[in-house]
Amino acid sequence: MEKPNAELKILLVDDSLSMRRIIVKFLANNGITQVLEAGDGVEALAAIASTRVDLIVSDLNMPRMNGMAFLEQIKANPHTRDIRFIMLTVEAIQKTMNKALSLGVDSYIVKPVTEKIFMEELIRVVGDASKEG
Repeated sequence: MEKPNAELKILLVDDSLSMRRIIVKFLANNGITQVLEAGDGVEALAAIASTRVDLIVSDLNMPRMNGMAFLEQIKANPHTRDIRFIMLTVEAIQKTMNKALSLGVDSYIVKPVTEKIFMEELIRVVGDASKEG
């Protein structure tokens, strides 16, 4: 498996601290250490208002602002709409997946996820971005 760019800045959005720890560990195991964390979409919007990120990894079911509303806000804003977005959720309903895809999500991963599958998807998503640029 190819390695991702260690300079990637990732915003990880999940109300579960334990899930954030797991994903941070996956990223660190693959050389990615620039990870901002947020507990919901409201915190995440505040975080990216002041910091540029290359990729967002977000849960779907969160308090205050869920992942779908957060995705809509990201894709509606001309300053953030080009940020790659991975939805990482237990929600495996086709209608929900279709809505996320219609809003512009780059990948939809259903939990639980292994490090190998998560990193393969991350590399595919950011690899697609680097081919466009």
